[in-house]
Amino acid sequence: MFCVRKAHSKDFADIAHIHCKSWHDAYLNLLPKSYINNKNNLIEKTKMWQEVITHPDVIIWIAYDANHKSLGFIGYFTKNNTYEITTLYVLSEYHGRGIGTELMNISLQAILASQTTAHFYLWVLENNVSAIHFYKKFGFVCNGEKSEEDYKDTQIVDIKMIKKNEDLPYSRL
Repeated sequence: MFCVRKAHSKDFADIAHIHCKSWHDAYLNLLPKSYINNKNNLIEKTKMWQEVITHPDVIIWIAYDANHKSLGFIGYFTKNNTYEITTLYVLSEYHGRGIGTELMNISLQAILASQTTAHFYLWVLENNVSAIHFYKKFGFVCNGEKSEEDYKDTQIVDIKMIKKNEDLPYSRL
């Protein structure tokens, strides 16, 4: 059993821990190990989340269990009525329990309750098939935009996905 709530500023260390561990686990078979080791540092992520969590244009929801152990989180950056999902991570030992789905559902519903014309988008690693499939369940579609980064002998490609929902006014982004 788990619950979801908006994150508080004191949650930054838990969020950094989840981000670091989950980022490593998620990309271990998708990116070069040296890239992961270079980009994924707990000290840096802790400093980053300590600053980011208090930013007025950032919304973060966190999932936790009955013992108040943090299990996962979702983060958005907002500008006007546009919401970029920048992070969605669940500790790997808690995958398959509906935590990511609940984080996505609660956060989307909360935003849409106050911003009925909200636009949503995210960037996802092109070869992260499971994440792409997950986002498609929520009405996200690839819009053709790509961001490419060369790292040693590897090209890392992120694709942009937008939330498309035929019955809502923001559906035609």
